[in-house]
Amino acid sequence: MKGTIQGLLIAGAALVIAGCAALPQYQMVKKGVTPEERTQDDAHCQMQASYIQTADWEFQGTFMEGANIQQKRQKTYGYCMSSKGYSSVRVQ
Repeated sequence: MKGTIQGLLIAGAALVIAGCAALPQYQMVKKGVTPEERTQDDAHCQMQASYIQTADWEFQGTFMEGANIQQKRQKTYGYCMSSKGYSSVRVQ
């Protein structure tokens, strides 16, 4: 019984790692922007996203609460960078 549970945990962890490795990576780009301007814009949008502290009501108190907050932060960051003229480009 104990070996079966350990085997399931190891298999589950392997699936999670494989799933994360397969996710495409994106980067926000904008033509004509200097590295300093991009760093400032990125920092500003990261700060805006960090203000998100609560999950949507249907996720509050569940094991998905943290994932919901992270998803909302990523969307906020993307909207902020888009409003500054950046576009998301797949890099992987």
